[in-house]
Amino acid sequence: MNTKVEISWQGKKFSLLADRAIHWPSQKTLFIADPHFGKAATFRKSGIPVPERTTQDDCDRLTQLVQETSSRTIIFLGDFFHARIGKTEEVRKILTDWRKNLTSLQVHLVRGNHDLNSGDPWPELQIQCHPDPVNIFGIECRHLPVPRSEKPYLAGHIHPGFTLKGRGKDQIRSACFHLNQSQIILPAFGSFTGLKNIQPLPGEHIFLTNGKEIFEIPITA
Repeated sequence: MNTKVEISWQGKKFSLLADRAIHWPSQKTLFIADPHFGKAATFRKSGIPVPERTTQDDCDRLTQLVQETSSRTIIFLGDFFHARIGKTEEVRKILTDWRKNLTSLQVHLVRGNHDLNSGDPWPELQIQCHPDPVNIFGIECRHLPVPRSEKPYLAGHIHPGFTLKGRGKDQIRSACFHLNQSQIILPAFGSFTGLKNIQPLPGEHIFLTNGKEIFEIPITA
């Protein structure tokens, strides 16, 4: 089972992880896009029954990724929170407890469109917040992808997914990494997030992940 795929992009080596993150070994850094913490709480406050524990489960995943990769830095590529109404005391406690267990970790956030509405993370989370885009460790970090950029970049926002079609009417849709020479679009990290089906162009790369395994999908003209 492939839990990661190593790639070379813009002269740098990265690992695409099945758990919807990117590891940059030389900088001991993890890139995470669109966790949307508090989204389930937002729905529940609106009277919509949705699964609980998504924030706790996602924090547990983050901790495991940090430990497995020995990372010293996390860069969130936007949409840390889903909405202001979802910033409940329960969500605050879960995130604060998570941060207390990783006090030496440097954490950055590139503000996404949801962050502009929900506000920055609580001070005790010790997260350095930046406007979109920002250059960190020589990498342009964005939330919103742009069609043309002078600098290659990593971004989120899209929640990219891809539909893999089999024989007959069999098909499966899953989250994916979407790569070309100028950009890497990360899948949404949050467990309670949707997908936007993408149509890659010839020469681009799609790495499909179900959260446990990751593999490349051949793109034909």
